[in-house]
Amino acid sequence: MKTLTIIASLFFLTFRLIAQTSLNFDDNGLISGDTYNFQEFQFTEDGNAGAKQVWDFSKIKFTGKTPVGILQSPAIPKMDGIADYNLSLSENGYDYFLNSSVNNLEELGYVNNDLKIVLKYSDPVVKMQYPFSYGNQFTDHFIGVANADRPDKIDFFGDFSVIADAYGTLVLPDRVIENTLRVKSVKTGLQINMCGTADVSITKYNWYAAGYRYPLVNLTINEIHPSIGATQIIKSAFINTQQPHKSISISGNKTLATSATLPSQSLKPDIAVTISPNPFTDKLNYSYFLNEPLKVSIELYSLGGKNISWIVKDQIQPVGLQTGELIAAMYNLTSGVYFIRFTFDKQVVIQKVVKI
Repeated sequence: MKTLTIIASLFFLTFRLIAQTSLNFDDNGLISGDTYNFQEFQFTEDGNAGAKQVWDFSKIKFTGKTPVGILQSPAIPKMDGIADYNLSLSENGYDYFLNSSVNNLEELGYVNNDLKIVLKYSDPVVKMQYPFSYGNQFTDHFIGVANADRPDKIDFFGDFSVIADAYGTLVLPDRVIENTLRVKSVKTGLQINMCGTADVSITKYNWYAAGYRYPLVNLTINEIHPSIGATQIIKSAFINTQQPHKSISISGNKTLATSATLPSQSLKPDIAVTISPNPFTDKLNYSYFLNEPLKVSIELYSLGGKNISWIVKDQIQPVGLQTGELIAAMYNLTSGVYFIRFTFDKQVVIQKVVKI
């Protein structure tokens, strides 16, 4: 029988009440027919857990790979040996067979035709429970059997743990989104075959925000420790570049999350902005070089994404080195973290600055 452990302490409950992002089936459940694009970037650290974090992905470097995820109704006939499922997900060469309901998301098996791997769970994996908020966590036990282009089978069993371990502000190349929920999952298992055993650990971090159905950012660390041979560690990182979202306002004020989609051209800014000193006390200087005349806007935002002021608004600037300064007293800045958004025509660069 499946063992499912649910933990919700009073400490976590307190924070859950003030966190605004919570996953639920209506807003975050998988929808058949959806297609979404990911853009791969060079792996970066996942950051800290806890409340009121800031994750700065504004300077990520893209690899040029753009995988696509496709959700669709189950194939008929369904996969032999896998229990009834109502949804399939094609992603990164894998076809996952899922059961999606208002209460949870369950994985029953998967296939990778290129690697000639078929895995079938006799005790499936619960991937998510709804609703799910900051501090919620659960652990689910799974049992499966895999075949990998050879006659002997691979027994695979272990635990899948999920925790909403942090919330805070997510800084992307073209926007700042507050009240972002980070969900961490860890799949630990033991693979047994005729050649030996292997300990497997797959850690994933997904960032969710209100108005977005699917994760905005994903980091994955895949570790395989065989009883014979070298350890393998594979790291990957993706940003979701094609999903609509709603504008989010704070007390009626404009925030950075205002565009209808995340335009791909804004993800590769070729204008370098220099800011110094950072941290600063009374004044900081900024500079950038324009290779062609462009319309430039510069905006100052609080840590929570509130627009404080325009520094430059819709100004046509000539070719050459451009410089400016930000004087803290002019904007009544107190000690803390701020963001400066530079818009060069359709290119966006966001810089995090610290006032001390």
